[in-house]
Amino acid sequence: MTAPFKPASFNPHDPAFLVNPYPTYKLFREQAPVSWVTPYNTWWCFRYEDCQRILTGTDLFLKNNPVPSSGPPAPISGVLASMPESVFSVDNPRHDQVRPILDSLFAAAIANAVPATTALAQQLLVSAKSSAQFELMNAYALPLPAGVLQGVLGVAAADFAGITNWVTAIVAANDITAPMSVRLGGLTCSMALNAYYQAFARCPMHNPDAMFDLMRGPGMKAPLGLSIEEVQTNAVTLSIAGYYSTTFLIGTGTLNLLEHPDQLALLRAQPELMTRAVTEMLRFDAPVQLINRYVAADTEIGGVQLKPGDVVTAVTGSANHDSSVFPDGDRFDIMRTETTHQSFGAGIHRCLGAPLAEQVTPVAFRVLLDQLPKLRLAGTPQWRTDPFLRSPSNLPIAYG
Repeated sequence: MTAPFKPASFNPHDPAFLVNPYPTYKLFREQAPVSWVTPYNTWWCFRYEDCQRILTGTDLFLKNNPVPSSGPPAPISGVLASMPESVFSVDNPRHDQVRPILDSLFAAAIANAVPATTALAQQLLVSAKSSAQFELMNAYALPLPAGVLQGVLGVAAADFAGITNWVTAIVAANDITAPMSVRLGGLTCSMALNAYYQAFARCPMHNPDAMFDLMRGPGMKAPLGLSIEEVQTNAVTLSIAGYYSTTFLIGTGTLNLLEHPDQLALLRAQPELMTRAVTEMLRFDAPVQLINRYVAADTEIGGVQLKPGDVVTAVTGSANHDSSVFPDGDRFDIMRTETTHQSFGAGIHRCLGAPLAEQVTPVAFRVLLDQLPKLRLAGTPQWRTDPFLRSPSNLPIAYG
């Protein structure tokens, strides 16, 4: 007999949940669509409609707490919440002043991302194939989008590895179950990353086509343009959010193709389906599973009364499986035509780096599948322990 579902006893760090959260999400959607989750002290919202309301209702659901704190702040999302304010964390009116500037500059900066991705992907696989098997995340999924993004920003190649290490430490520190040494290490690395871009912002311009110099040039000269501090903080944001979602997507996407051999065979037979396949990878296993907002005024969601200063969490990983929007949502289907997933968020705060991810990811998979026609798992994947960010931490691959 199946034990009754008890939302109050839900543990978002249960290893079984982290390996496969989707059966639990379904139970919440059906029985407790808005539930208090004690480790994070937020109201988690599991249905697509409620998540969409949270993500798009930018007057009612804010990035910043409208209620002054009476004591030491409790970070919503660990070390990442301590970062200086950037377009990622600012509300209106400033958001809508700077976001169009950044979108325009970023579109120009990523114009050559596809050939750069292809060249780096091929180079990385030459190195990875020096042995009969390799670990995909560290050999390919991490260095590929990191290298492309840092090139887009205009970071010197000699600094790529150091910045990647800093960002890795910052993301690891976002896990509230991590040891204090890891969390403090992430804080130290966030300070180092900020200091790096603070110094970079005061150096002579050297690459007029790179995002950093575009922000310092036309970005600062535009009406209501960026300040030098915003150049710095938005570079930090892009360094973190600009490629890790792609890293996670390459990991989960590869795993889901290998676990669904019919879909892998279909994609190999019809490579023109790659863009659609990547969209389904994003929906099926969203790299970012949870997105927080502060409530700005008294309101109600799913029968729960909320007051100003409450925190609500859009469980986008659950929303993307909601059968009211995605029929048979727990099925991985690269032919699916429903594309309104929330994996990059929604509304004005939709992920700034999404256009780069949408260029890099298809190339990453094309090269991977072309180079490794006998790609297969070589062991049991290990999963990240942070429920906010979904990805294998270790994915052993064989190809011979």
